[in-house]
Amino acid sequence: MDKQTLHIVRTIFAAFILISVGCASKGYQNLNARYNGYFYADLYLTETYQAFEQQYEYNFDEILKIFPQVDSSIVSSNKEKLDDAFKKSSQNIEWWEGSDWVDDSYLIIGKIRYLRAQWQFAIETFQYINQNSKDDQVRQKALIALMRTYMDMGNNDQALQVSQFLEEESLTEENAVDYLLTLAYFYQRQDNYSRVKELLEQAQPALTDKNYKIRVNFILGQLAQEAGEFRNAYLFYDNAQKGNPPYEIMFHAKLNKLAVSGFANPNYVDEAYKAFEKMLSDGKNTEYMDNIFYTMGLLEQNRENLPQAIEHFKSAAQVEQPNQRQQGLAYLRLAEIYYDDLKRFNLASAYYDSAVQKLPKDIENFEDISKRQTVLKDFVTQLNIIETNDSLLTLSAMSRVQLEVYLGRYIDAKEAKEKERKAKEQPSNRGINRVDNSNYQTPDGSGSWYFYNQQAISQGQLEFQRIWGNRPLENNWRRSLKQNIGIGPATTVAEEEFDDPNKGAAQPDLKSSRDTEVEKLMATIPFEEDAKEKARLEIQDAYFKLGSIYRFGLEQNRQSIDSYETLLQKYPQTSHRIDALYALYTLYEPIDASKSQQYRQMIIDEFPETIMAKTLINPNYLQEKAARNRALQLQYAEAYEAYEAGNYLLADQRLRSALSSFEDVDFLPTVELLAAILKAKTESIVSYEQALNDFIEKYPEAPQTSYAKSLLAAVAPTKNQRLGNLKDAFSEDFQQIHLVAFTFNQANFEADSLRKQIDEFNAENFKTKLFSGFVSFNPQEQIGVIYINSFKVKSAAESYRELMEKELKRIGLQADSNFHNFAISQDNFTLLFQNKALDQYLEFHKKFYKE
Repeated sequence: MDKQTLHIVRTIFAAFILISVGCASKGYQNLNARYNGYFYADLYLTETYQAFEQQYEYNFDEILKIFPQVDSSIVSSNKEKLDDAFKKSSQNIEWWEGSDWVDDSYLIIGKIRYLRAQWQFAIETFQYINQNSKDDQVRQKALIALMRTYMDMGNNDQALQVSQFLEEESLTEENAVDYLLTLAYFYQRQDNYSRVKELLEQAQPALTDKNYKIRVNFILGQLAQEAGEFRNAYLFYDNAQKGNPPYEIMFHAKLNKLAVSGFANPNYVDEAYKAFEKMLSDGKNTEYMDNIFYTMGLLEQNRENLPQAIEHFKSAAQVEQPNQRQQGLAYLRLAEIYYDDLKRFNLASAYYDSAVQKLPKDIENFEDISKRQTVLKDFVTQLNIIETNDSLLTLSAMSRVQLEVYLGRYIDAKEAKEKERKAKEQPSNRGINRVDNSNYQTPDGSGSWYFYNQQAISQGQLEFQRIWGNRPLENNWRRSLKQNIGIGPATTVAEEEFDDPNKGAAQPDLKSSRDTEVEKLMATIPFEEDAKEKARLEIQDAYFKLGSIYRFGLEQNRQSIDSYETLLQKYPQTSHRIDALYALYTLYEPIDASKSQQYRQMIIDEFPETIMAKTLINPNYLQEKAARNRALQLQYAEAYEAYEAGNYLLADQRLRSALSSFEDVDFLPTVELLAAILKAKTESIVSYEQALNDFIEKYPEAPQTSYAKSLLAAVAPTKNQRLGNLKDAFSEDFQQIHLVAFTFNQANFEADSLRKQIDEFNAENFKTKLFSGFVSFNPQEQIGVIYINSFKVKSAAESYRELMEKELKRIGLQADSNFHNFAISQDNFTLLFQNKALDQYLEFHKKFYKE
């Protein structure tokens, strides 16, 4: 080996020794960790955050967001950079574990996991840094990042806990600013702008980042402007213009400065307008003209100069190529002015329609705006129904001749207006013209279609009579016209003077387009009574709905009262009467107690059987009724249990007792139906059939009625079968349940009065409850039958009949030639009503019953 080669080997060996020693030193690890790993990882992460800044949406119509939105598409487009940053940070931790940049590398890994929405991994990383790092600067940054992670997860409680922990820290100046901005963003997401303002004012003096300095100053300007602190707002906007901001920020800061100057000092308005005019004439501001007009509108609205504000907002909506969001905001301002200030709800409705169409769905309070639009749309619909139908009903009272002239004038005016509109129409006209300029203007300047305008109709009638006089109703009335109407004096010309060569020839049946339009309009007018009634009912419905919309949708109680009272005044027999009366009772209650009581009493007097009236009389009515329902259901359950067990007399007694104890209970139909069914077991098919008929008549709409009808349909076959078994001969089966009955002349005695006296007699003399019933025996001769049931054995019926005989004598029934008192079994009672053989049964009774 020569000397030169040996020297080279020794040099390489020495270098290797030096490198090996150097690798073990902290300085060497810091050098490699920082410049070979952390530097590039931080650079790639910073570039990703800068991409968020570049995509930041400046929505100057609302408070700017403190931070740009984390956009997953930007994260995806920067995937390679973030992957490389993650790799380099991981290598730093693995290769240079003794360096000072390990914690910083963990922080980058946590932030990348946050950007990728790997929430749990990000949280674990930030928590690891907080627990293990000795570097307060990095540890505090990890906590701030942890707080932001919890915020984006929607875990606000956890975010606040981290915030409280940070409050105990002695933060570095850089971290203090980041923390204040993050906490302000937390409260901004909750719309707590008073807290946002407080935190940003603390952070503002220490801001060094250009983007955040400009943005925070602009946000503080917006918040001061909203709070009416116009001087402070001016200063913040002025600060936002410093530092060479983007033109968009510069423009809106200048624009807002002009606005708050006018707000703060009315004497500055003229100067502000000069500046506005200069901005409008500057070609660089062409795309911002809608913003300029909108700000001018805000200035005038703040000065309560609403006509001028309206003009400016209209101009903002009508500029060439408007920003759709800004156009929607202009429409919204117009809608709010017409709604809140001018109470012109029909115009407000049109502007709300335009606003909802143009505004993005993510705008603040969009849901409330959309709800109001829906309410107003319904409001305008009801108004149009009333106006249209009222006018059509008025027109229906005119003669056909009057209508033809009237409609002719309407068509003339409409055509003239259309020509005028086309002459003035410009390609740039859009949107707002639909609201204000498309309405047909009548000759009287009312701005309504003739059919919507009572004044126009009246004027038309007077004008017709002035020109044509009181002409008879006839076809082809123009052909009999004797007077030509022109600019000069009228001349009279007789049709007979013309030598018409086609006289007498068949004429083609041609109609001008004008005549066709007249006929179409004629077809909309309700001449028939059915059509008129339909129009009146639609008007009633519309008035009632208007009352509800005014009250609940528009919160205009006075107009709601007017709508309900107009309905009752014009249509006192309306089907909405009770509901309108109740609405007026409640509307007047807080403002006019006597008027409220007047409507309350009208409900009680006119609708005494309704729940509404009963509740007005007794506020606890529904609770008490529910209690009665529960009690009746318990008694019904006991009766039904006896019925199921075959103890029909006990079941009948319990049901009758319940029916005599309860009234005005929802469960009564169920009880009464079972009581009717029991008559087949305790009385006879005749009384059973009568009871079913009575039930169906009493409860035609009850859910139980369909079942009662099916039972009634089965009565005839059952009755025929039983009568067939008897073969027209009274049964000698005396083991059946018996009744005691008597006949009487209904012309001499009232059935209800007799039953009442008998029920009182039974209640006084018998512990076991007996019940009476009535059926008509011979309607032609007005003979009725009252019966008392039920007796298990024949002897019990005989004994009762003897006692009843004395009571009936006391009442005076024995003086009635049609009076007969007898005991009778179930089958014989059915047969008696079938064959009407009363004399035959009385002979049968003498033979088999004790008298």
